[in-house]
Amino acid sequence: MYRTMIVALLLSAGAAPAFAQSQDQIKQLLANFSQVDANGDGALSQAEYRNLQIAQWPQVDRNGDGFLTVDDFPRIAAGRAKTQLAEIAYLDANGDGRISQSEFVDGEAPLFRRADGNGDGMLTRSEIEAVAD
Repeated sequence: MYRTMIVALLLSAGAAPAFAQSQDQIKQLLANFSQVDANGDGALSQAEYRNLQIAQWPQVDRNGDGFLTVDDFPRIAAGRAKTQLAEIAYLDANGDGRISQSEFVDGEAPLFRRADGNGDGMLTRSEIEAVAD
C-alpha cells in the first residue's frame, strides 16, 4: 500500500537532486495522507508516521537480514544505493555501517521535522502542502 512512499521516505536525504527527492516524498505523503492518518483526526502524529515505517520495514529490508545495506538494492543499482545510504548515514546511530530496523523506525525524521511548521509534533495536510510548493 505504501511501498513507493516508504522508499521515498527512507531516502529522505536521498537521490540527487535532493530538493526534487524531498518534493517527491511530500507528494507521496499527501497522496497517502488519509491512509497514514490511522485515527482519522486530520493530522499525522509522530506515532502514525513511525507506524508507517514499522509497517514498511519488511519491504525496505528486502533480504530480511534485519539491516538496510547495499545488499537490499538490486545489483544494477549498487552505485546509487551506496550514495543514498551514505546520505542517510545519520540513521546509523551505532556507526556499524548498517541501518537496523530500530534505527530506521526510531531515528531522525527530517521530512516530518521540516513539515511540522508549528513544532507541535503533528502534521496537518496544510502544513505538508505548505512545504510542497
